[in-house]
Parts: sequence; C-alpha cells; structure tokens
Amino acid sequence: MTSLKVKILLTIFFTSAVFTQNNFLIETSVTASFKMGSMKSESKILYTDKVYHSKVKFLFKGKGVARLMSRDMHNGTIISLQDSTMKKIDYKKRKFTLKTLAEVLEKKKENQNSEQNSNSSNDDEEIEKFTISEFTEDINGFETYKLTIGDSNSYQIWFTKISFEPSFVKKIKEEVNKFENNWFDFSVDLSKYGIEDNVVIVKFISRDDNGSFNFDLNTHKKINAFPDEFKIPENFKKVRKL
Repeated sequence: MTSLKVKILLTIFFTSAVFTQNNFLIETSVTASFKMGSMKSESKILYTDKVYHSKVKFLFKGKGVARLMSRDMHNGTIISLQDSTMKKIDYKKRKFTLKTLAEVLEKKKENQNSEQNSNSSNDDEEIEKFTISEFTEDINGFETYKLTIGDSNSYQIWFTKISFEPSFVKKIKEEVNKFENNWFDFSVDLSKYGIEDNVVIVKFISRDDNGSFNFDLNTHKKINAFPDEFKIPENFKKVRKL
C-alpha cells in the first residue's frame, strides 16, 4: 500500500512538473536576394526559465566573385544563465565548444573596442512618410496591423497589436543580447511611428534597387514539452574551437 502511494505521488509530481515547465518556442524564416547572391535561413529558438537554445540553418549562394563566400551552415547556441556558460554547436561537424559567459563577454568587448572608431551612427534621421492599416489581417496565423513606410511602399511591416511573450522570455532576451547578436531574431524600433515597443513583428518585407529581404515569424507560442532536438547529441565531440 505504501509503495502504491509513493507511485501515485511520483506520478502526480512528474505530471505537474511537465505541465508547469516554462518553454517558449519561436520559429522564423528569412530569404534575401541582392547583387552578390541570395540567402536563406531558418531558425528555432527555445526559451526556458534559465536557458536559451537556438538552432539555425543558414545558406548563402554567392554570384561571381562572391561564390567564394558561399556558405551552408547548421549551428546552435545554448546560453545557460543557471551555470553562466555558453555552448556553440556545429551540427555538420558534430562538435561543440563550452565557454563561460565571462570569457564570451570579454571577447565581445575586445571586438567592440576594435570596431568603435570605424562605425558611426546618425540618430537624427528624418522619419519617412508612413501609414498604418486601420483594420487587422491574418498573417502567418497572427492578427496583425500593417505599417507601410515610404512613398514607394518599399518597407512593409506586419505587427501584433500587443505582445504576448511571457515575462521570463523578455528577461532572458535582455540577458542573451549581452553575449550574442541574434540577427535572425528580427527587431525594428517602431516607437518613432507611434507604435508601442512591446509588439511582435510577424512579417517584414523590404525591396529596392539593391535587392529584397523577407522575414517571417512562423511560430511564437508556449509549449509544455522540451523538444529533444535542442539537446546536444551524445556522440558530439567537445572541442576548444569550432
């Protein structure tokens, strides 16, 4: 009888733990074309209470001289705020590295210092003519408004009315941004168009004489289970440098 009670308690505890896990999944895709070639990427990002996971497939096909720059990569990152470590994974090579966040931050500061003199920014840019749709439309399964920028409609952004990201996701994003620049986690400052900062961008299209850029948010939701695909396979080798 005692054994049965223990089994029941363990079952209740396990079931409760599974369904109270904070797992938030974000999936995006990007396509772009320009004079030097074309690019395509797919990303999957998983946020838990203390850990950030990303898996990114990136393909660049160069034209002409840029053919030497062609890349076909499948990489991943695991940033743990629990033990202050970062793992970089190369799924094609079946290898990964492990560094402390202190080491990563120091290296990033060195790179920023070396580039500081070569970069400049202009915060006084004029705001182009823009319009915001009056009614919502369904884009990728999300209820969105459309922001159109410029007379030629070269920039179009679809965004949600409000943010529906859990607070733990926002906190981890702030921390992760200190250690890694996530270009695939697309963001634009919409405040200058009178749009709140906490909205979610679902789709972005940019087209001009130099080429085109398309971003799509495909998944943005809380999930109960932890996907096995974010775990480092046991046969992957730990190395000092990828």
